Amino acid sequence: MFNRNIETEFKKWIKSPIRKPLIVRGARQVGKTSVIRKFGQENFKQTIEINLEKKDQLEVFDRSISIEDFLKRISIFFDKNAVPGNSLIFIDEIQESKNIMKLLRFFPEERPQLHVMAAGSLLEAKIDKSWSIPVGRVDYMHIYPMTFFEYLQARKKNALLESLKNIKPGDSLGLENLAIDLYKDYILIGGMPEVINSYINSGNYDEVKTILNRLHTAYIDDIRKYSRSNSENKYLEHVVEYGARAAGSLFKYENFYGSSYRSREMSQAFNTVEKVMLLRQVKAISSTILPIMPKPRRPKKMIWLDTGLVNFINNAYKEMITGEYKGKIMEQVVGQSLIAGGTHKQLDIYYWAKNRSEGSAEVDFCIQHGSRLAGIEVKSGNILKMRSLFSMGNFNKDIILIRISWDNLKVEKYRFAGNAYKVLSIPFYLTDRLPGLIDSLN
Repeated sequence: MFNRNIETEFKKWIKSPIRKPLIVRGARQVGKTSVIRKFGQENFKQTIEINLEKKDQLEVFDRSISIEDFLKRISIFFDKNAVPGNSLIFIDEIQESKNIMKLLRFFPEERPQLHVMAAGSLLEAKIDKSWSIPVGRVDYMHIYPMTFFEYLQARKKNALLESLKNIKPGDSLGLENLAIDLYKDYILIGGMPEVINSYINSGNYDEVKTILNRLHTAYIDDIRKYSRSNSENKYLEHVVEYGARAAGSLFKYENFYGSSYRSREMSQAFNTVEKVMLLRQVKAISSTILPIMPKPRRPKKMIWLDTGLVNFINNAYKEMITGEYKGKIMEQVVGQSLIAGGTHKQLDIYYWAKNRSEGSAEVDFCIQHGSRLAGIEVKSGNILKMRSLFSMGNFNKDIILIRISWDNLKVEKYRFAGNAYKVLSIPFYLTDRLPGLIDSLN
């Protein structure tokens, strides 16, 4: 089993004096169950796993009327007792039981010493007004496809990984070509754990495609679990079938990807698929002053769950990642990396575009970093391709300007149209370090 970054946060959760039941959220097949099992094996004497997709277990535990009754049912069903400090109770697919979700709220008061973790991938999509969500009584963490740094660890490239974690602007890595080659492999196959495991063991991209095909088909087959009505199914199916084709680019709801569907129905479908974490809609902003105020009427940018799935659905092979598609896939992989930084809270990411009355300029991504706004251009070309980044910088001199490309890590100084600019240049393979690299500028 692979090491995952979220395990560091799990260890903090164990020791927290205000620990609450922890719900781990993420799309299907991103590794929720595997990482919790691994964590349980390494940190507890026993893990008691309840899988609510199994009918016999759902029937037994869904009838629990109290924490005491729930623990009694564990003892009888598994012939095990949950021992504080020694046992991890893991409730998988918790979205199958409203009742158990309600019970979670009482653990901090009645059994504060017990460690309880749950996982759910369809939680928000299945919630309706009859659900009782224990707000403030549980903690949440989010898990995503594996990052490039997690991929390097899985490939046992530990020396390279340590170098990447410690390199500073202006330093020479000496292993740039190796890092680039491995990153190109990562772009191709993506970060789904099953795919990475297959690729490491076989190096066979045909096997990778077989797994990606199965995953894509499973997401489509799963679609009715997201739906609240039969009439909604066709819109959801269309989003899951074709959404990845818009990855890394702007899109509109109306007539999305050749459909005759209206904006209203498609917007609801996109929002539902976003809730189950298969996609992220990146909204536009035009201001450069905090707080960030999105522009809901502007087209949104699509970031799909995983770059490997995007390549497969677009029928893009390694030699084909060129031209317009190359630009889209690089925005997809950078966006995916930014999103993966939101373990405790989903990270808000945007793109910047001038108001139409002010002209034409667009910066690929914007995030809030502390009390400042950071503008991020995904580029591999020359200075002329940074006109939009400079234009954004003209509106607010306090903005952090960032260029992500194949160039080395450094701080660049430019003069353009009579103005001076400082730009943090980050190579693609260091995108996972972006927050820390911004901090290093201070």
